Amino acid sequence: MTRAATTMLLALLACLGIVLASERAEAQTTSVAPCRAYSDERLPLSAAIGQLEWTCGKSGLQDGRKVTWLRFDTWDRNDPPKEFSSRITVFDSIAIAALAADGSMQVERYSAGQATPVAAGPTFTVDLPEIEDDTRAILVRIVAPHSVTIGSEARLVTRPQNQTGALFATMFLAMLTGMLVMPLLFDGMFFVVLRERFVLFHACMTISMIVYIGTAGGVVSSFFTLPISLLAIAAPLVWAVGVGFGGLFIASFVERDMLRQWERRALTALSFWSMLVPGFAALQLPWTQSFDNQLYFYAFLPVIPGLICAIVTALMRGSRAARFLAAAWLLVMATAVDRLLKGLGVYVGSDSIDLSMFFALALEVVIVGLGVADRFLAVRRERDRALTEARTLEELSERDALTGLLNRRALEARFPVLRAEGFTAMAVIDVDKFKSVNDLHGHATGDAVLKSVANALRRDDINSLAFRMGGEEFVLLLRGMGAIERAEERRLAITEEVARSGLVPEVVTASMGVVEVPHDALADSSFDALYLRADRLLYEAKACGRDRTMSERLKVFRPRRTVERRVAA
Repeated sequence: MTRAATTMLLALLACLGIVLASERAEAQTTSVAPCRAYSDERLPLSAAIGQLEWTCGKSGLQDGRKVTWLRFDTWDRNDPPKEFSSRITVFDSIAIAALAADGSMQVERYSAGQATPVAAGPTFTVDLPEIEDDTRAILVRIVAPHSVTIGSEARLVTRPQNQTGALFATMFLAMLTGMLVMPLLFDGMFFVVLRERFVLFHACMTISMIVYIGTAGGVVSSFFTLPISLLAIAAPLVWAVGVGFGGLFIASFVERDMLRQWERRALTALSFWSMLVPGFAALQLPWTQSFDNQLYFYAFLPVIPGLICAIVTALMRGSRAARFLAAAWLLVMATAVDRLLKGLGVYVGSDSIDLSMFFALALEVVIVGLGVADRFLAVRRERDRALTEARTLEELSERDALTGLLNRRALEARFPVLRAEGFTAMAVIDVDKFKSVNDLHGHATGDAVLKSVANALRRDDINSLAFRMGGEEFVLLLRGMGAIERAEERRLAITEEVARSGLVPEVVTASMGVVEVPHDALADSSFDALYLRADRLLYEAKACGRDRTMSERLKVFRPRRTVERRVAA
């Protein structure tokens, strides 16, 4: 990790400590946990205390009931609370009554649209009725809540929401959001270069986390006034989608041989499960009020162990990518499990852990972003190596293994380009009576003779190229003035080169057919057409006694254009 990234993380840790300290200071000014009751019908506020079965403390939480009731009996009488606050979720209405000692009550009623989201927190507030000295209890009726946490995390707030702690929390979350933007930009650049799916999945996961921090963390509430119902749906929905993209990211990010095919398919299935099932429950439709909260959290039970198993398995197999994933996801998994247990009503805890989750998400994106950069370099090295090997194999496939000259495949593939570059002459050369060399001296000597022939034809000359067509047949391509004469010099050099090598006592000669065809001399100047002409000339040379050249030079005759002049009258 770079020094800049380390400095930024230390600064964020310091901010997190300040924010958590502010949260603890705020918690000292709020009321104790309320008593709770539940009903399947909307009772009048005046009848609730006597007819309902109340449970005080942190146990007895129930999910999916039509109405959630809360009763606050104690608060600081010298500094009475001013607001009711709880976790954001979808609900129909809230009614709050301040019960006086004489049985009278002051009531405030709110719809979901009248609740105010708190900046820097997944909570909302509504104003309490005026608390008098003789107020003995505060009764809250919440109709059709979609989450048990609206009751488990409810409290009476003494100080207004624009307190110092909220300001620190907003700054902290804004810094986290800024941290997430940089890896997103890198993902865009990496995807342009690599076109790898894991980069795209990481970008989608990062976008989901940015939206989650903005909605669940209350950052957007500092700038825009959004309905509670929209925030209540957006946060769990983007979390489900983000977890799904996280699974797809792991499946495509871990090295190919570190996870088996069925393991990747299982991860993919879990990812789509996370998007579809918890994603559906996150919509919190009216007809799913009785079960969508439990469906949402229970649906994650197979997902979290599945992701952990995939990372641990790849880590045990020596995956470098899994090291980044393990470091990044450890804190995320811990905070996610805490959130899951609180969401199911297993226990009631402080909502300060949410800030730790936001920090864990930002830390995860940064660490995984470094892993993506590391994987980017590794993939690029692999691709460069593969391209080099492919070029090497292609070059080997176009080279004659014996002589080192380019072969017929290379000649046919490059011929149009070479013609365009001015190679207008083609010479086909065949070693005379080469079979007798093999028969008298063996194939090893014959191969050595062919190497000498190749050396005679190969020159450090940009205006000529030599190819071996197969056996004892070679081709020369030439351009420039005197192409036929230069080809003849090469043919004669074969005899001299073989004699100089001392490989065989006999004189080795060669026959040649040469054709020189300007660009527009023939309608068909393809390789096959020119090779056919040169090959015919070669066999004419063979028929005339060998050790000679037959050539043909085509010329283009262009008629002069007559210019007609008209004299003006």
